[in-house]
Parts: sequence; C-alpha cells; structure tokens
Amino acid sequence: MIKTLVQISDTHLMDTPEKVFIEMNPEYTFHRIMHDICQRHDVIDSIIHTGDVAQIASPETYHRYLKYMQTLDIPFYQTPGNHDNLTHFPYPQQQKVTVIDLEQWCIVLLCSAVTGQTDGHIDDEQLTLLEGILQQQQDKHIILGCHHHPLHIDSDWIDQHCLKNTRDFSKIIEKHHNIKAIIHGHIHQEAQVNFGNIMVLSVPSTCVQFKPKSKDFALDEAAPGYRVLKLHDNGHLETEIYRVYDAQTEINPHFSGY
Repeated sequence: MIKTLVQISDTHLMDTPEKVFIEMNPEYTFHRIMHDICQRHDVIDSIIHTGDVAQIASPETYHRYLKYMQTLDIPFYQTPGNHDNLTHFPYPQQQKVTVIDLEQWCIVLLCSAVTGQTDGHIDDEQLTLLEGILQQQQDKHIILGCHHHPLHIDSDWIDQHCLKNTRDFSKIIEKHHNIKAIIHGHIHQEAQVNFGNIMVLSVPSTCVQFKPKSKDFALDEAAPGYRVLKLHDNGHLETEIYRVYDAQTEINPHFSGY
C-alpha cells in the first residue's frame, strides 16, 4: 500500500480574491496549482499546507480558503506561517500540534510561527507534546512538518529568519530513528538538505518564488509548484516537485522585499 501526500505552501491569500500580491494574483495561482494537483493525481490521501496561508490574515481570507478546500473532498491540514494570524488561524484539530494517522505513517504538524516575528520558534509545550507523540508512535514511520526551515539553505537573508531553536528540536528527534522527513515552507523554493538520515524538504510557493542561494532578497523566475510524497508501508519515501507553468507570471526584478 502506498499513501500519497501532497504538500503546498505560502499561498499568501488576500482578503478578497481579486487583490494582488507583488504584482500577481495569489488567488489565481493557488487555484491553478490545486487544479493541477487534482488533474494529475487520482488518489490523494492528504494535502498539507505548511504555512503562510494568508498575506492579509483576516477571518474572511481563512473562511474562503477553507470553503474552497472542502469542495475537493480530500483530507487537508494546515499549520501557520509568520504571515498568518494565530488568533484566526484554522488549526485543523483546534490545537497547535496536529497528528495525522496514515496507517503505517504518522504526520505531525507543529506551529513554528510567533506573533509579531518573522523568525520561527517551536515552543516548549509543543516540544513536550512532540516527545510524547514520538514515544507513542515508535511502530510508525514519521514525517514532521512546520513552516520555518530548521537548517540553513545558503541564502543569507532568509536564513536569518529560520527556526531559531533547532537545537532544542533536534535533541528530541535525534532519539527516534523512525523519522523519515521534515517538510517546511517559508523559503519559496525547492530545497533538500539532510539532518542525519532525515530528509529536510521544502516546496515552491504556489505564488512567487525566491531566488536560491541569494545573499539579499531576490525573486526567481521559476514557476509555482507543489511537492508529492509517496509513502510506502516499509518506510521508503519517494518525492517529486511538480511545477505549474501556466500559473507563472512575469516577475518584477526591482522588488526588494514585501
């Protein structure tokens, strides 16, 4: 049996669907990505959104997102990013830590967002919960997810805003050899680094992309995309990035931030 997991991230949705973000329409690109996902993949067990659901983080934005996702009839989950509003954010299990049971696999989503900060931090309460979950799930293969990247990716400007307590996080996960991957968003690009035997995987944004290995903020001309993970019962994991070229928009190279 193979489970199919789809990761999307950094949709940066506005409070109304017609508004633009960095001279493009995030609502349009989000819907193009979701259309591609549903057309290309017959069976999807879960969709995971790794944060920055909203750019204008109002209840209206989240309501519209949830209403659309519910039409797909696919289980979906989301964890917040630094642009999300933690008060209004629709935690799928009404708490910061979300546990998703996929038979031989277990997905654990953590909140790395901190109100008023760009940097990431997983609080002590979540770390304690994580430790207990990992103790309980020793017979399953584990994927962890959060918004911020726990390891640097050689882009100076965004590495300043990574997960700031990776050391505390690592003290817990290094005890458990059944953790196969950590998935995250935030960096608006495809990347893979290794944390021991654990793959640390990012995903393109559904809207604008950041230029890889850039000292200063810079946009990239790469197309929006998403990640698919194929989870085998024996713990083997296959993953691939899909780009949606008809969702690509012309990039203004003069943007110096947002």
